[in-house]
Amino acid sequence: MDSIKIIHPKIHLIVLNWNDKELSGKCLSSIEKVSYPNYEVLIVDNNSQDGSVKFFKENFSQYDVLALEDNLKYAGGNNAAVEYLKPKEEDFLVFINNDTIVSSDFLDHLITPFSNDANCIITVPKILFAMDINKIWYAGGIVNMWKGKIDHVGIRNFDGPRYSFMMETDYATGCCLCINSADFKKLNYFDTMFNMYCEDVDLSIRAKKMNRKIVYSPKSIILHSVSQSLGENSFKKIQNKLLGQVKLFWKHASGLQIITLTFHWLLFYLPLGFLKWIYFKLKEK
Repeated sequence: MDSIKIIHPKIHLIVLNWNDKELSGKCLSSIEKVSYPNYEVLIVDNNSQDGSVKFFKENFSQYDVLALEDNLKYAGGNNAAVEYLKPKEEDFLVFINNDTIVSSDFLDHLITPFSNDANCIITVPKILFAMDINKIWYAGGIVNMWKGKIDHVGIRNFDGPRYSFMMETDYATGCCLCINSADFKKLNYFDTMFNMYCEDVDLSIRAKKMNRKIVYSPKSIILHSVSQSLGENSFKKIQNKLLGQVKLFWKHASGLQIITLTFHWLLFYLPLGFLKWIYFKLKEK
């Protein structure tokens, strides 16, 4: 491996789109300003019907476009991208949502932890709300198998020093994560059993079962326009999220954890979630 690849390994930046060419365009425009010297972009279109493929070819002709014949959702679309790219083992993959705006140096800081710690398997950036860049959307993730809870660290809190330290975390959000190509293949890609939500948590749990680290790298910063495809507090989003969580805990929780998390869901999680949904719906009016 030559020296430039040791210092700046090749990164394949994968942007998944579905009927959202304008939002994807903003993401891709921000990616054009990225300072990292060794990256390529693949736009993956999940069988959009809004002229997205033509839009990308006309406005972002410098990037490759993979036009899928079916909507393979998050897991299937990203898996298809990796199969299409056939990356080398030393290459890195960055999966990023199309509803994001990236900082120019975000790739540099996603790669750094891999050089510092051979046990690092996934890195993830600090993610701020696009509509309020002073507030955290993701500063690490927590998975509690006993309660059946998946939480973002710091969500809706103001950004500050407490969210500015590199640290190990329970899971990387699929909004943006970086992983070595060889490790992604060892993990057997994303599990397409998850149609939407929890693909990222599942990948992270499987990675940690290999005794590897998921590292939150806060100097890497992106902005996220939350749930543009379904709406932040839509019933469809809540339904898909709950279904994903059920699949996740059924796959990974022990028998005793299934019992404890079921009680927690029935007594606390579902009732509080319903009240929260009512609150946000009233707030929107």
